[in-house]
Amino acid sequence: MVIGRIIGGSVGDKLIIRLKNESNVDVGDLLIIEDKGLKFYVKVINKSIASLVPGQFIEEIAGQNLEYDESINLFDEKERFYQIAFAKILTIDKNRFVPPRTIPSFFAKVSKVSSDDFKFLEKKGEIEIGCLRLGTESLKSVKIKLPAKDLVSHHMLVTAATGKGKSNFVRVFIRGLLKTEGFASLIIDPHAEYYGSKGMKGLSHLPDRNKIYYFTPRWQEVMGSYELKIFAEDLKPADFHGIIELSDAQKEAMDALYKVYGEVWIRALLVDESINNIYDKLSKNVSFATLYALRRRIGYTLELEDGESGLVFDTRKREGTSIFEKIRQAVKDGKTVIIDTSLLGSEAEKLTSAGIARRQFNFYRRTKQLNPDAFDNLPELLIVFEEAPRVLGVDALRHGTNVFEKIAREGRKFHIGICAITQMPSLIPKEILSQMNTKVILGIPAPMDRNAVIESSAQNISDESVEIQMLDKGEAIVTSPFIDFPLPVKVSFFDDLVREDNSYKRGGNPELVGL
Repeated sequence: MVIGRIIGGSVGDKLIIRLKNESNVDVGDLLIIEDKGLKFYVKVINKSIASLVPGQFIEEIAGQNLEYDESINLFDEKERFYQIAFAKILTIDKNRFVPPRTIPSFFAKVSKVSSDDFKFLEKKGEIEIGCLRLGTESLKSVKIKLPAKDLVSHHMLVTAATGKGKSNFVRVFIRGLLKTEGFASLIIDPHAEYYGSKGMKGLSHLPDRNKIYYFTPRWQEVMGSYELKIFAEDLKPADFHGIIELSDAQKEAMDALYKVYGEVWIRALLVDESINNIYDKLSKNVSFATLYALRRRIGYTLELEDGESGLVFDTRKREGTSIFEKIRQAVKDGKTVIIDTSLLGSEAEKLTSAGIARRQFNFYRRTKQLNPDAFDNLPELLIVFEEAPRVLGVDALRHGTNVFEKIAREGRKFHIGICAITQMPSLIPKEILSQMNTKVILGIPAPMDRNAVIESSAQNISDESVEIQMLDKGEAIVTSPFIDFPLPVKVSFFDDLVREDNSYKRGGNPELVGL
């Protein structure tokens, strides 16, 4: 159905479309223009009202109506007063999809899209995240699928204001990864919202729950889960670098302690040795003040309740297999690993996350260097973490580089990607934002955060600033160098997908007890 005609525009700028008065077109709508054997896919980025009547007469007519409360009867109203849409060309179908280097002619017909116009999208990837969005409506018959291999190793940013659907999108995406061979994921869960419970649907409610390993301090309450317990003898000074605030003297003291005491360096500092003995054994190269400050700092970070053990960290001798080894094996087997850090303080949570991520990165890197054949058989790994500025923000990186920054810069070489989730992308340095090639934008009201995402995107979305501000819950724009154009998406509701996957046919998950 024709809803408008082209009346102006230029390459690289906007097309100007005069709309039929009865046409229902919103910002974000997708339209089709067929002209000279080409099919132009365009997107409405703004609207205005216009008139052939000079402005002074419009003001006079409006004034009379206000003063005398008279109805307005205009001659040829439909011809003289109308709406204008401003649109950007997304791509051109010229037997293959190409960037816009030409524009349609004057008076070219503009039509609403149909599902047939977007059949090609269903062949683009494996991870189904929702359906094509047309402004505030959606084409449910056009499923949006993302290419897993490209997206995972080249990093993702998921950003939105509170309540817009960030966690829902991640659950939907991980569901797709669970159905795709050759991938593993590691989810740092600070809000205990990914695994699921009796009152909240999570990944454990999917039929693929056998691919999920759940590590939690509440392991005794959740049948089939694993205890989240990290022994101090498995920690190294490098785990603390760039994660907690340390002076150069304290970093040097940690390295010296590890050199003298080996794996029991933390227990020696906190439990077994006096500061005087440590001072002597370190050949008096570290000051008393530094050692006392370091003892307080590490003790605070590990949250030791009785001086020796706490909810997650324990200075006593490890028994059995290290948790790091268990996670490494699960990742190697292509599992989804969820780490419940919801009961930890900020410092302990960051140390836990960094320690786990650092060992996965080192394992992948060493395997590639020492055994390329084995490396080729490793699954691609996606590391998901919330509140990304805590470890990737400008303030966080003042403490020094950390494993998350290193993965952002080097991870793609080793088949490791990050999925950073944040409300405030402006707090992350531009050079790191630009490394996150795929951006899932679910509504950002703050201009500073919108600009940060727009300026760091692989595709030009500068014209979508108004739309980004107005996105409702579950509405997204996905921009990536691995898709033809920025995709407007209505993200699926995870609970609906759980029902579609028939997980309730077995009466729910009997393993979820006491949560």
